[in-house]
Amino acid sequence: MKILIIIVNYNGLQLLKKHLPSVSKTEYSEFDILVVDNASSDDSVEFLRQRYPDVKIVRSKENLGFGRGNNFGVYKYPNYDAYVFLNNDISVESNWIQELVSVVNGKEKVGAVGCKMLYSNQKDGKYIINSAGIELDEHYLGYDRYDGEEDSEKFNVVEEVDALCGGALLVTKQAWDKVGGFNSRMFMYYEDVDLSLRIRDFGFKLYYCGKSTVYHDHMGSTSVLGSFKRNYMSMKNRDISIGSRLGFLVGLTETIWYIFSWFVWKLLHSKGISLKEFLKRNHE
Repeated sequence: MKILIIIVNYNGLQLLKKHLPSVSKTEYSEFDILVVDNASSDDSVEFLRQRYPDVKIVRSKENLGFGRGNNFGVYKYPNYDAYVFLNNDISVESNWIQELVSVVNGKEKVGAVGCKMLYSNQKDGKYIINSAGIELDEHYLGYDRYDGEEDSEKFNVVEEVDALCGGALLVTKQAWDKVGGFNSRMFMYYEDVDLSLRIRDFGFKLYYCGKSTVYHDHMGSTSVLGSFKRNYMSMKNRDISIGSRLGFLVGLTETIWYIFSWFVWKLLHSKGISLKEFLKRNHE
């Protein structure tokens, strides 16, 4: 199975310096690395050309965001059996691709496979789970499974999940061609959940692979946005996803529910509960 690893980059020179060495040492027989540069103003492209001449580079004239940037990469290099989308703030274990491919080869109707994502910074000498796949509630809000739990052998499993994190995600070409890629209306956030849901809509399955391990500098490439903008973008894109999949009225209803929940949360915000935690607690 021939794999293309796609890394979308925007002014991420320092992140590329830190994380690309591990990606380049991936132990797998047939893979290429493509960096889609979203009109960076730093020296990202020059660095890649000098230090990683074998890495393919596609330059955009504008910042396309995450989803459209990945779409652009696949459009330019369509002749692969599967695509692995990887954040520029993630380092990987050498066998990470092989483990993902093993799931594709060992299961039926696989559309996508996600990694075990750990926070790069250890806590008391232990790695902590960032995402082990995503669980969805009845409002299509996504929560990273086991986020905050200490990593252990019990997470080294392969199992079907509701959705997958786009930070380290393999999508088969068959599934990609069916769904048509990431939703081009979404600049950033929730596009991975939307892609997962549309892959499932076509009858494909999503798997979490705990033997494929990556390490995430959490929000290493998006911390400059601020929490309000990140929450707004996520809410907006969730509404786009629901409306496009289930119809305008369902989308409108979910938008009204979310806004109402946000106002209730604001009244209780003095208790120190995040919006994500508030919504999750009330769902449970």
